[in-house]
Amino acid sequence: MTKMTLEACVESVDEAIHAVENGATQLEVCSNLEEDGLTPEIALIKEITEQVHVPVKVMIRLRAGSFTYQNDEIKSMQESIQQIKSLPISGLVFGATINDANGNKIMDMNAILQICKAAHPIPVTIHKAIDECTDILKEVRALKTISNIAFILTSGGAKTAADGKKMIAAMQKEAGNHIQIIAAGKILPSNLASLHKVLNLQYYHGRKIVG
Repeated sequence: MTKMTLEACVESVDEAIHAVENGATQLEVCSNLEEDGLTPEIALIKEITEQVHVPVKVMIRLRAGSFTYQNDEIKSMQESIQQIKSLPISGLVFGATINDANGNKIMDMNAILQICKAAHPIPVTIHKAIDECTDILKEVRALKTISNIAFILTSGGAKTAADGKKMIAAMQKEAGNHIQIIAAGKILPSNLASLHKVLNLQYYHGRKIVG
């Protein structure tokens, strides 16, 4: 079985320290988790990177609501990235969607490319916005064309990783060696082992993944 990397989602220094002490080997730092995570303050990111010694990724999302962004919003997020890149982080987390001419939800590749260019050479994780897309595997194929997209965070289009496990497995098969899939969605210490037995991924993510 593949050795697991456990990524805890945190929004404070205390949560970060607690997660690492309890076995988290990677962190995603956000604010406003009740809104599914927004970009945290620079001061918080800095303090967390000083207090813990595991890889730290940072959410890039300037507002709650839809994942469809206007040009001025993309520019604002690019500016945030330039500040955040000065800190010792290991990755940035972003996602954007639009509707195509047929009304299908797809990844906004133009917005994603702009954010990835701003982030370069830092690796980018595409977050669960992909789970809203009409054809998830088609979007995985498209994302493979951007060099610094290293991860996709997903519950396989379902509410939980357990419910979406078949799609998660299909996504990792489609991603191949280009992108690592991070399973997410109500992953707890109590169900982690059973999920890993089925998925055999390297990466798992959760708010309470280590308790």
